[in-house]
Amino acid sequence: MNSLPRASSSVWLKATYKATPQDFYVEEQMTMEFSGEGEHLYLFIEKIGQNTEFIAKQLANYFGVKAMDVSYSGMKDRWAVTRQWFSVYVRNRQFDSIDLSGIEGVRLVEFARHNKKLRRGEHVGNHFRLVIRGVSQTADLSSGLEYIREHGFPNYFGVQRFGRDNQNLERAKLWFAGEIKVSRSQRSFYLSAVRSYLFNIMLAEKVQDGTWLVASDGPLYGDDASGLAPKTDEENAFFAQYPELVRGLHKNRMTLARRPYRMPAENFSWSFDNDALTLHFNLMPGAFATSLLSELFDLEDASTRQMAEQ
Repeated sequence: MNSLPRASSSVWLKATYKATPQDFYVEEQMTMEFSGEGEHLYLFIEKIGQNTEFIAKQLANYFGVKAMDVSYSGMKDRWAVTRQWFSVYVRNRQFDSIDLSGIEGVRLVEFARHNKKLRRGEHVGNHFRLVIRGVSQTADLSSGLEYIREHGFPNYFGVQRFGRDNQNLERAKLWFAGEIKVSRSQRSFYLSAVRSYLFNIMLAEKVQDGTWLVASDGPLYGDDASGLAPKTDEENAFFAQYPELVRGLHKNRMTLARRPYRMPAENFSWSFDNDALTLHFNLMPGAFATSLLSELFDLEDASTRQMAEQ
């Protein structure tokens, strides 16, 4: 992320985030109206220090169902306080109360019945409250903050998509070259990392020439799909510069998707408390809060060090 061009500010400050899980708060926004009946139990869960997949497995154990019977709309950070929805296929079993106190780092906020399972990307957005530490109040951040509030920020994929030290991307290249074999579960991570990498490079070019604010949605490489604008000549010329990556994606039958170049930060506000800057904002599903932060800060992720010490 440090090598990608920024759009909002000439100020780029060293700072720290995720000093504690409470410094990174995320809450899913859902507009679904529950039917109050049905075979699916929806659980709104607050979790601290646990990842989404771990919680899903614990819910499967608690309710005595298969892992495939537990669904969630989006993945959420581990080193954070997050609130998100899960659904569990419990058939006609009834529950007057649910005690999840035996699952570490979990608190049940509310639950409801519904007649359909929760599907990926079904939430309408995420609300963030982030605390950035080590920031001087005298730093001239105002222009960058105001720019983001007015224009949004380049919708780069965040570092999470590429794995620690870009391992997902590097292993994808080895896989495409036939130098390693990968499991079915690994394939989705590697294919996603390659498409995200290509998107970031294309977006970076748009940021450099100033067209990212007015450009249409950018392509996530794949074969053209019905009902979606096909790749333009300009986009095909860009992808032609990366033949090994494109061949690997094509071989795995990836289908074209599109993603906004520009991401608005809705209800964006901020406040200072000594050397801490607190940001509030809402983002659409699929957007990375770290990409917003990277517009202004050269960030140290304190959670990396603390999780390594555990």
